[in-house]
Amino acid sequence: MTSSLLRIPAAGYYLVQKLREQAYRVGALQSILPPVPVISVGNLLMGGSGKTPFVIYLAELLRREGFKPAVVSRGYKGSNRKDFLVVGDGVSGDPIVDPSVSGDEPYLIAARLPQVPVIVGKRRIHPVRAAHTLFGVDAVILDDGFQHLPLDRGLDIVLMNGTEDHMFPFGSLREPLSALKRADIIMLSGIEYIPPRALPYTEQSAVFHCSFESDILLTYEDTVSGSHFSGKEVVLMSAIAGPERFRKSAEQLGCVVKDHVIFRDHHRPDNSQLEHVLNRAGESGVIMTEKDRVKLPLWFLQKANVFALRLRTVVREEMQLISLLRRTITAT
Repeated sequence: MTSSLLRIPAAGYYLVQKLREQAYRVGALQSILPPVPVISVGNLLMGGSGKTPFVIYLAELLRREGFKPAVVSRGYKGSNRKDFLVVGDGVSGDPIVDPSVSGDEPYLIAARLPQVPVIVGKRRIHPVRAAHTLFGVDAVILDDGFQHLPLDRGLDIVLMNGTEDHMFPFGSLREPLSALKRADIIMLSGIEYIPPRALPYTEQSAVFHCSFESDILLTYEDTVSGSHFSGKEVVLMSAIAGPERFRKSAEQLGCVVKDHVIFRDHHRPDNSQLEHVLNRAGESGVIMTEKDRVKLPLWFLQKANVFALRLRTVVREEMQLISLLRRTITAT
């Protein structure tokens, strides 16, 4: 289908999303009030924009400020069909289910946040209630929650990176830019200013800036400095929505990228594909994303030349963000 023809289904998709949003706005559809304050982290794009590292950062920030958060996610691509599934209980240390059941992102979040409950469920109200009942949390971070209008939330944080273009399938937007009117905070990553097309819809939103920094490489049992491969050839492997951002992160560490093996988002490479990556690398290092790392077999991860890149979120206006978070959580 040519790009011009894609405008037709894109217009239909736009209309459906506008009608859905309007139905919630006028009360024809009702959002459920959760038993605990909910902070949503989302975006407008079909692909990724750094939601997972930002969710991890936000949970760590809330813990540092004395709160007891949980993370709730849909569990995209996971096989779970229960109302809710506990991926990490905040006590055991490691995730207690397989990533094929929970989905890649919730598993990674649980692995990175051993003291924070992580729960998945398609209807987010069920895991939110479970977080409150089972773990007594005082805040829930809703991963990829901006479009989940059935659940009321106290704070909506929307990540933007400047690639927001047109409605799917003509572009990559899953909601029109006008949906930004619902956002309490616009978190810009990689750009300084809100794109002009989106500006009319963000007049009531706080505008903050964040960056995703790569300073640590993970081996199977240890960590090394991000500069470990500075000036050296590496092969990259990724199965994420934004492989070009991953490549840029590796290059910022000084890596000389001789090849980048790209799989579709959420793909789980089989053994033959992993052998292909190793053959392409030869004596060079192989670097993958941390999200890809959680779903790969031990025989591959234990190779001496295989590493994963860890992202760290930095928010420029962190004190202002803390103020809004505190106001949201203590208001109820």
